[in-house]
Amino acid sequence: MISTPPVPNVRHDRDRLLVVGDVGAGGNWVDDLRRRYREWDVDTCRSYLSGIAELGQRPAQAVLACVDPSMRKLNHAVAGLRDVAGRHTRLVLCCTPELEPDTRRVIRCGADDYVIFPIQGGELDDMIGYAHLASPGGRDTSSLPAASMEELAVLGRVLSGMSEKPRVLLEQVAALMRLALRARSAVVVVEGAVGVSGKAVLKPVLSVPLTGGDGGVIGQLSVGEREEGAYGPADGQKLQHYGCVVGNILQAATQQRQWRQLSFTDECTGLPNRRFFHQRLDEILARAASEHFHVTLLLFDVDDFKTYNDAYGHDAGDEVLRVTGELFRKQCREQDVVARYGGDEFAVVFWDADGPRVTGSRHPDSALVVLDRVQQAMKSQALSFEGSAGTGQLTISGGLSTFPWDGRSGEELFKKADDALLAAKRAGKNRVFLIGDSVLD
Repeated sequence: MISTPPVPNVRHDRDRLLVVGDVGAGGNWVDDLRRRYREWDVDTCRSYLSGIAELGQRPAQAVLACVDPSMRKLNHAVAGLRDVAGRHTRLVLCCTPELEPDTRRVIRCGADDYVIFPIQGGELDDMIGYAHLASPGGRDTSSLPAASMEELAVLGRVLSGMSEKPRVLLEQVAALMRLALRARSAVVVVEGAVGVSGKAVLKPVLSVPLTGGDGGVIGQLSVGEREEGAYGPADGQKLQHYGCVVGNILQAATQQRQWRQLSFTDECTGLPNRRFFHQRLDEILARAASEHFHVTLLLFDVDDFKTYNDAYGHDAGDEVLRVTGELFRKQCREQDVVARYGGDEFAVVFWDADGPRVTGSRHPDSALVVLDRVQQAMKSQALSFEGSAGTGQLTISGGLSTFPWDGRSGEELFKKADDALLAAKRAGKNRVFLIGDSVLD
């Protein structure tokens, strides 16, 4: 049994390839290794015993051990290399074709894999964990340095922010890449959206594709120059590793947004549903209270909606709801919220984030302008199920309430608007009331 010297407590050197054994077994190939792995030191030891001693003095990222058929107790020699090399070092056996059976028998003694002469560079890259910096292909990441606590903290923020807007999430990812690679800048591009940390990356030094769980490419991750020194092979590996991790996170975030959108959307009209509406109204009212602007709530329903269902069927009723929703959405401003509240009832929030457009104007005026336009459009709206005779049939009744005069919470505003809506119905329909007073007829 080959005895192994104690391993000194030294830093693991990730930029070294050690070739052990008779290097002439497969021809003059060590020079080819040095040309292929220019970023690494490629050293040689004539025997397994000298290789064990050399590893005790200076670790390596990978060891290539040539199989010698004349060596006694080859299995013990391979086990000795593994013991002193440590679990992070890749140990690969090299053999001629006729020695493959013997090599397969001793691989269980501690080797990670084996190659047959003549060695193919691409095959060996994967086995020893080497990443060509220009290559986008996947590499073995088992020997990557552990992420720092700071990296893990930033990664935690990325995961907790999956529901953020895409631009915010991509900026968090770019910040993570910049930290992980100690880069001066980083950029993440996914489907036209861009996240940048540091200065813009005009000339990427390293780039990898972002791949989702299905293996498809969903974007690209690039870093600029390193803060200090140059990037090494381990940095290229780390970036590739993050390309897979981040790709899966971003793909999951996209699915999460899609599911959330579906949970907040009315299937019939495509408008926001009641759940979304209440959440958004609370957000707008909180901002209005802080920034001192007005908010107007409109509740309305379609007059005699039941007759459309009874006379023409539920498909006709669905068309009435879609048409009504589209008319309001087209006439409202971008920031206003139009939702189907339930049945044939709709709700609209009118608000001015930048204050009223006309100094001194009373906020409900803007809602009344929209209502007037919608009612005019309804008079000429054709419905497909009625043919050319089905024009001018749609009318609505509604009620208005305004923050802060009529209520300071969503619940208070809804109560006042609903009371006004009922008053409009009792007054003969096809009209909108503002807290009991007829304002549009």
